[in-house]
Amino acid sequence: MFVIGVLGSNLFIEAISEYYPLFPEVSFVDYTYESPWEIDHLIDQAGKEVDTLLFSGAIAFYFGQRKINENKLMATYVPFHEFVVSLSLFSIYYHEKIPLEKISIDLPKQDFIENVIKEIQISSGPNFIKDYPWIFNFEEEKSSFDFSQFVKFHADLYKEKKTQFALTSIHAVYEELLKLEIPSIYMVQPKQALKEALEKAITLTRLKKTKDSQIAVISIKVNNYPTHQDEQVSRLQILQHLHQMARQLNARVSHDHFQPFLIYTNRGSLEAVQKERLQNILELEGKIKSSIQIGIGYGYTMNDAENHANQALYFTEKHSSEKTTVYLLDEDKKLIGPLFENEKRYTLKNEDQEIQMLAEQLKMTAKNLQRFFDFLRINQFRSFSAQELADYFAVSRRSAERIIKRFLEQKYLHITGEEQPYDQGRPRALYNITESLNNMLNS
Repeated sequence: MFVIGVLGSNLFIEAISEYYPLFPEVSFVDYTYESPWEIDHLIDQAGKEVDTLLFSGAIAFYFGQRKINENKLMATYVPFHEFVVSLSLFSIYYHEKIPLEKISIDLPKQDFIENVIKEIQISSGPNFIKDYPWIFNFEEEKSSFDFSQFVKFHADLYKEKKTQFALTSIHAVYEELLKLEIPSIYMVQPKQALKEALEKAITLTRLKKTKDSQIAVISIKVNNYPTHQDEQVSRLQILQHLHQMARQLNARVSHDHFQPFLIYTNRGSLEAVQKERLQNILELEGKIKSSIQIGIGYGYTMNDAENHANQALYFTEKHSSEKTTVYLLDEDKKLIGPLFENEKRYTLKNEDQEIQMLAEQLKMTAKNLQRFFDFLRINQFRSFSAQELADYFAVSRRSAERIIKRFLEQKYLHITGEEQPYDQGRPRALYNITESLNNMLNS
C-alpha cells in the first residue's frame, strides 16, 4: 500500500473524498487550507508522510512549487479544461436563468471559454472575463497573485448592476463573494475529472516506485592506481573507504571487480541521499590521494545498469583524466554531467526509422548501432582504432573488427591512417566515418 496526499480547500476535499473508496489499495491523507499562504506548511508536513501529493488545481500547485522541490515530492494537480466551463455555464443557465452577458467570470485562460462558445456556436458570449494565464508559469513570483483583485472585479460589476451573477474558479474568491452576499458559484468539478485525477496520482506513484526499484551501479576508477607491489595494500585501503561510502547509500561493494570498482544499490536509495551527502563520494579523492572517475548507471536489469555505468565512466575519461569527474547515464540513455559542476544533459538514444533501416542494412541490432553512434559522439568523431571500439563495447578486438568490417563494406567507414603500438607489432589501422554517414548523423 502507498500513501497519496490530497491538498485543497474544504470544498475540494469534500468533493473528491467521495471517490477514495474506489481505490482500497491506497491510503489517502487530506491537507485542507483556508488561505493559499498556508500551503508551504502543509507541503512540509506532507513531505514526511506521503508518496505523492495531489493539488486541487493549478493555483495551489503554483503556490507550492518551491516547497514541492525542496521536499522532492512527486506532485500533480486536477486540470482545468473546457468541460468545467461548459458544465458551470449550463448549471447557471438551468438553475438561475441568467443570460451569459450578465455573468462575470474568472478562469485560468480566456481561451477555455472562447473554445466553448465556438463549439456550441453561440454568437455572443460573456462580456466580463478576467483570467490569470501566468498561473501556468511556475517560475512566477507568488506575490504576483492578488486575490482581492478578483473579488473586486466581480463585486464592482455586481454593484454597478452590469452583472447578476459571478462564476469563479478560485475557492478563496468564492468564499469572499459569499460574505459579500453576491450571487455566485464555484466552477463545477466533473466527477469524472476528480476520479481521473486520483487515478493519475496513483499511476505516477506506481511509476515512481518502479523507478526507485531500478538497479543503480556506481563504477569508480582510480586514476593513479598502483601496478607494483603496493597494489594489494592500496586495494584494501580503497575497499575500506568504499565500504564506508556504501553504508551511506544502502549499497554493496563488489569484491569481484577491481579497477573499476563497482558499488551496487538501487535508484531510490541513491536519489534519496541529499546532494551534499552524495558529494562525499568526492572525498574519496583526498583519502586515496588520487583523482577518480565515477560513472553512475541506472537500469531495470543488472546488465543494463552495469553497461550504463561503464558508458558513463567512459565519458568521464573523455571529459577529463586530470581531475575527479562524475557522469550519470539513466535507463533511457540520458547522460547527465559532469555532476556537481556545470551539468549538461545529452540524449544518447535514437529510435527513429532511419536507425532501424540502417541496422538492417548492417545486419546488427539497433541497440548496438546506437551504441556505436554513442561511441562516435563520445570520441568527438576523431579517428579510432579497433581496440578503442573493443574497449567501449567491452568485447574482443576481433569482435570489434567484425563490426568495423560491416561499416567498411557499406562505405560508411574509411581508413584514415595507422598508429604504431608502443610494443613491437604491426601498425593498427585508424578509421573514421565517411561523409554519407556523417550527413545521416547530422540530418
